[in-house]
Amino acid sequence: MMNTMQSTLRTITTAVLTLGLLSGCAAGGTQMPTDAAGLTQDEVAEMSLHQEFDAYRDHYEHMQQLLRNAQLQVHDGEWEWGGGDDLPGIGGDGVAPLPGSDTKNSYDMSTTRLWSPPGPTDQQRDLQPMIDYFTEQGWDIERRTITGDEEVWATTGNGWQIQYTAQENGDNPLTVYSEPFWTNDANALSTAIYGRSTVKFPDRSLPGVYPDFPQWDDPIINPPKI
Repeated sequence: MMNTMQSTLRTITTAVLTLGLLSGCAAGGTQMPTDAAGLTQDEVAEMSLHQEFDAYRDHYEHMQQLLRNAQLQVHDGEWEWGGGDDLPGIGGDGVAPLPGSDTKNSYDMSTTRLWSPPGPTDQQRDLQPMIDYFTEQGWDIERRTITGDEEVWATTGNGWQIQYTAQENGDNPLTVYSEPFWTNDANALSTAIYGRSTVKFPDRSLPGVYPDFPQWDDPIINPPKI
């Protein structure tokens, strides 16, 4: 009787330890991939569309802060906008891999501004302040030369990448990219954001100046197209 009870207790203990080891892992014991926010697909599956919307707004604000801080390293005046930046990008591909992601279950984000330094073009001069800034942040840095344009990439290590380019023509674009985020329904999230967005952006703005991102309780002003 005692041996049987001890055997049963050992079985229960083993099962509990095994469950603990498998927590956060997929079937087969492999670690489940995490997105740019450090969340697994299962964790995002527990979120409502409202919660995903609010999380997206937080990502958007963080992206704008990263952009502003980088802009101020080279130019505190007006920058030209590269287009609207408040809607999710198409998932399944991007600046970093996310195993298992596709156009329906993931998205990414990006925003671009551009300015043209005065005087003669000097690509090394233009890049150096950004290189120094990226280095001070402790980010991984990569230099690239593409058809005469010189660029520097920084990977922050927490889901974001920043690209600054000194082009031969004297234009210097700065882009902040997110790595992929999981979503339960990319189309539903995009529709929820678009429906509340003014879909307007300025031609030019100072660093840190951008239209307010909508709130979940804002009215639907862009009904989905049937």
